[in-house]
Amino acid sequence: MNTNTTKRVFTFMMALAMIVTLAACGGGNSPAGTYELSKMGDGSMEMTVEELSAIYGTEVGSTLELAEDNTFTWDMGLLADEEGEVYSGTWELDGDSLTLNIEGEEAACTYDGKTIVIDMEDVILTYEKQ
Repeated sequence: MNTNTTKRVFTFMMALAMIVTLAACGGGNSPAGTYELSKMGDGSMEMTVEELSAIYGTEVGSTLELAEDNTFTWDMGLLADEEGEVYSGTWELDGDSLTLNIEGEEAACTYDGKTIVIDMEDVILTYEKQ
C-alpha cells in the first residue's frame, strides 16, 4: 500500500473508533423516562399490578418519572399513605445501581436498562419502562 492509502485507512479506522466510543458513552443506558409499577412483593410472595387491582377492585398504579436533568417525581398512587402523595428528588446511576435521593433519604435501586427494582425492606417494587 502506498502512503496515502495507509493514511486514509488509518484515518477511517480512527473515525470509526471515535464513533463507537461516543455511541457507548452517549446516554444509551440513561434511565430517564417513565416507569409504571408492574409487580409488588415482600421477598416470599410477588403479585402483578393486575392481580393487585383484582383484589382491591380498583386500578392499582404508581408512576416513577426520571428526568434527563437527574430529577424525578414518584406518584405513589394507591400505595400512598395519603391520597395524591408524590415524592420528588434527584437520582444518580452508577453501573446498575440507581439511587433515588428523597428529602435527604436514599432509596437504593437496581436498574437493568428497562426495569427499576426498589427494595424498601418490607416491600419490593418493580417498575417497567414505558
